[in-house]
Amino acid sequence: MNILALRTPDGRPLLDLQSKPDGLSALMMIGGAVVAGVSLSIVLFMLFTKGHSAYNTSSDFPWGAPIAFYMFFLLASSGLSIISSLDTVFGLKTFYPVAKRCIWLSIITLVAGFTLLALELGNPFRLLWAVPISAQFKSPMWWMGIFYSIDLALLCIKFYLLHTGEWDSKRTHLISVGSFVICIFASGTLGLAFGMMAMRPAWYSPAMPMYFILTGFMTAVAFTVLFTSLMRRVSGTPENVRKLFDDVLPRLFFITLLAVVVTRFGQIITGLWGNYEGMEAHWRSLTSVMFHIEIWIGFVIPLVLMGSRERRTNVSIQILSALLFMIGIFASRLHLLIMGQEVPLFKDYWAGYVEYTPSFTEWLLIPAGFGIVFMLYGAGNWLFNLADHRAPANAH
Repeated sequence: MNILALRTPDGRPLLDLQSKPDGLSALMMIGGAVVAGVSLSIVLFMLFTKGHSAYNTSSDFPWGAPIAFYMFFLLASSGLSIISSLDTVFGLKTFYPVAKRCIWLSIITLVAGFTLLALELGNPFRLLWAVPISAQFKSPMWWMGIFYSIDLALLCIKFYLLHTGEWDSKRTHLISVGSFVICIFASGTLGLAFGMMAMRPAWYSPAMPMYFILTGFMTAVAFTVLFTSLMRRVSGTPENVRKLFDDVLPRLFFITLLAVVVTRFGQIITGLWGNYEGMEAHWRSLTSVMFHIEIWIGFVIPLVLMGSRERRTNVSIQILSALLFMIGIFASRLHLLIMGQEVPLFKDYWAGYVEYTPSFTEWLLIPAGFGIVFMLYGAGNWLFNLADHRAPANAH
């Protein structure tokens, strides 16, 4: 079978290799490939020559920065899957113009997250048989692996259906419902992996799954605003979707960010109020650089920028706010990971606190992950026409 000859039901080529990518897509592909290639090469070299000691983890601090980076991409993927379901599951056809783009972003952020996780594990190939055979039903990590694997498969099927023109078919709706349910369970179980740890008081919380779902959705809104704003500077914005870009998405960004800020404020106050052993990690977080990046750069400044309707409709303000929030939530993931492990297990105050700083090899995973995302996004925008939103005639 010649895949290059395959066509969609309306006669378009399945892969648009005949046209040249626009300048921004080409820049994303080439730049992302270079950044990811160089970063991954150095990381692999360090892992092959030094082993896991290339990461600054220890028996007292087992989860290093790669877990936080992986968590950022996986939660973003779940949030993007939710946004792509607003039309195909809930019938909010206003979101048709970004559905296909969000599904592709969800797929590639999931791929980036899995890649970073593989570089943290000693032997990632064991997952191929260990996860399905071990059947650790009581472990949220086991369920998280199962859910995200199913999620990736459903997202690929859903993207194919939309790419071939099945926007309103029954099977698209069924696949979308399944994908929506699975992505909620996936991000929720990722939250359980932290929230169920009673031995880590700074993490232990029944609200952690919901907080992960909420912040994952907010990250997805930032991704959507950023990429739609970037691409329309090149290709222009059709009049029939201008309201989505200039009104609906910015307002969704502001409202969701407000919900995140209120929830995070509640977490901070509750943590500082707690006085049992282990909760002192919350007081220590007040002196953390990552904490202040999260609060001021990620939350406060974007909230102020997007609080005015005039500023919300400004494309440059949208891009800046989305970037600032992504920096802040990225720092938040790392801060959460470090804060929860600073108080050593099974030791009293005399033992002090566990000190941890990510190694150079660990920091390189950041450009590696984003390089993968930008490279695959540029390729998708070129090959699959992510701006395609051939909504049915009765769309509103």
